[in-house]
Amino acid sequence: MRELFLSVLNMSLTASYVILCVILIRLLLKKAPKVISYALWGVIAFRLIIPFSFESMFSLIPRNINAVLIPHDIVYQQSPQVNSGIEVVDSLVSKSLPAPNVGASVNPLQIYTEIGTYIWILGIMVLLIYSVVSVLRLKRQLKGAQLIEQNIYHAQNLKTPFVLGIIRPRIYLPVDLSTTERSYILLHEQTHIQRKDHIIKILAFIILSIHWFNPLVWIAFLLMSTDMELSCDERVLKEMNEEIKKPYANSLLSLATGRHILNGSPLAFGEGNVKGRIINVLNYKKPVFWVVVVALIAVVAVSVGLMSNPQEKQLSIEDYAHQFIEKTIADYNTEENYFKIIDRKITKLEKIASFDELLPATTLDIWSLEYRLKPEDISKIMLAGGMNEVDGWITEEASMGKPILVFSNDNSTPQFLGTFWSGEADLSTLAGQEMALRIFLETREMLPRETYSGNHIVIKFPASTGETYQLFLSQPVIQGEGGIWCVERWMDGNGAVYYVTPETDIKIADYYKALQKQSDEGDNLSLIDPLEVAIDYIKNDLGQLQVTTHDLVQEYSATIEDFMETPESNFVGFISNFEIDEYSKASFHLDQIEWLTLDDTERLEALDIDPDEDMPGGFYIHNPNSYPMSFQVAEDAQYNIINWSESATHKSVSTQAFKEHLEQYYSDFAPPFRVVTKDGYVQSITEQYVP
Repeated sequence: MRELFLSVLNMSLTASYVILCVILIRLLLKKAPKVISYALWGVIAFRLIIPFSFESMFSLIPRNINAVLIPHDIVYQQSPQVNSGIEVVDSLVSKSLPAPNVGASVNPLQIYTEIGTYIWILGIMVLLIYSVVSVLRLKRQLKGAQLIEQNIYHAQNLKTPFVLGIIRPRIYLPVDLSTTERSYILLHEQTHIQRKDHIIKILAFIILSIHWFNPLVWIAFLLMSTDMELSCDERVLKEMNEEIKKPYANSLLSLATGRHILNGSPLAFGEGNVKGRIINVLNYKKPVFWVVVVALIAVVAVSVGLMSNPQEKQLSIEDYAHQFIEKTIADYNTEENYFKIIDRKITKLEKIASFDELLPATTLDIWSLEYRLKPEDISKIMLAGGMNEVDGWITEEASMGKPILVFSNDNSTPQFLGTFWSGEADLSTLAGQEMALRIFLETREMLPRETYSGNHIVIKFPASTGETYQLFLSQPVIQGEGGIWCVERWMDGNGAVYYVTPETDIKIADYYKALQKQSDEGDNLSLIDPLEVAIDYIKNDLGQLQVTTHDLVQEYSATIEDFMETPESNFVGFISNFEIDEYSKASFHLDQIEWLTLDDTERLEALDIDPDEDMPGGFYIHNPNSYPMSFQVAEDAQYNIINWSESATHKSVSTQAFKEHLEQYYSDFAPPFRVVTKDGYVQSITEQYVP
């Protein structure tokens, strides 16, 4: 919803310029028929409801005005900036925007945008509810109206004729109209219906409701309504006779006095701007033919100019690289910084690889960028964080490496998609480059969060640390029986996802096709068994040699959503240093142990533990080292301690009560506790019963 609000805001800001232009042009069309001015408001409707446009060399929109003034990712930018194209405005507005606080959990600008979104929605609801209530009240007041003929009604106490309705619009007339008055007033209202003004007015009000925060849109709505009425008046004078100007003006004046029952309803319309209408009627002259032609040509040309965007200069790869560097310089050249960058140069801009298969009908290129920045005074620079100095220039490499620029090429036209960093992936192989690009596209929702569609299996297993890890397995070539399996990605106990890159210097799809061919020919048959593939990856790639196939928990016919659900991890150990902080989550240290029972025969044998001699109570606590693990406790975590007064059952206690329970053990034997974590926080702590 936030992105929709930002889209509406961008459309409204662009339309504001168009509204000002239309108001100016409207003044120049004073002698032209008002129906021409009325038609011109359609350009503004287009700009207010269509989030995109076409490019034209005849565009009247200034080239420096950006169609997307407020970027959709502004809440995530390190230095939020607007892009109106007007440097002074951009500078003033951008400086007033709050930058994200690294220590804060939420970006302040994100909060403001969310609040603005809800206020915007509330405003729309208020206007729409008001309009519906107004129409319902108006209909109730018109219940006594009498049908005269077809869709024409007489209403008592009505001084203003108007049209009401959508599918079957009705004309409501005052009862005291003379025959002459009735004829031209009726023609006026019928003109509204013939031109579908009753529908146009509703659509215009809906657009107004969406852009209610923009005062220029309100002005446009009022002026459009005025032009609607004036053009209908001119139609009446044209159809009947200019000699009725005075009686028609007198009728408008008399109808504007007395009691009205429209109650300000935005969906019904009648008298409009009476003073302006009377002046227009009295001054009306049948327009000269050439004036009409010139006005029509001018309006068509202006409409095309205001509806279209200026043709953008086609940027080259190097232009985009310079834009990236300029943005980096803008981040440096702030009032808070102690030095200023005065020049820059590109030292390397090289295409690394191209990929045709990731996005349909699009070639993706990744380019490596290296550059140098020249500070105003090199002596003020404290070289840190990957910065080096060469002949008075700064060579910069961020903590995540060098920037990698991503481009799509549609019809040989490069479009800049964004940046990732060389330190985020191994770019030494083609497979590594492809995986880095896939991760980039997934984070921008340009690709689904699964590499291969079709069959998937989620496999959970306990790691040596006590955490629960899980693998996401897919069939990359053939689905079903005979298709090989691969580990596509895996997740640790804190919910961090890691992508699996095959060790090859060819494209990933070609690599798996070669493995599938080997399997079809009778080699590497273990690849068609997902459990074999999983245990091989767990032991050889993750180094979890203690895991066996008995430890694997499989979920067949799984989805990526199943995989993205963080698994629960279970730990057993001795708790120490349990702290309750008023301003942060509770925390403690855990000296992890293995709680072994007589059922753990393989593990007992591996540790050379004799159940008869070493396990008189039926359990064994294996504690090879006492290096503690640190944990933070979720606010809604459950604490379960043994209630010795009721047959050693567990009872739930508060955080403070649990802390007090621990303190009674500090001078005596402390029992182990079973700790369950998820998403990096402790969800429950349960005291372990020791016989």
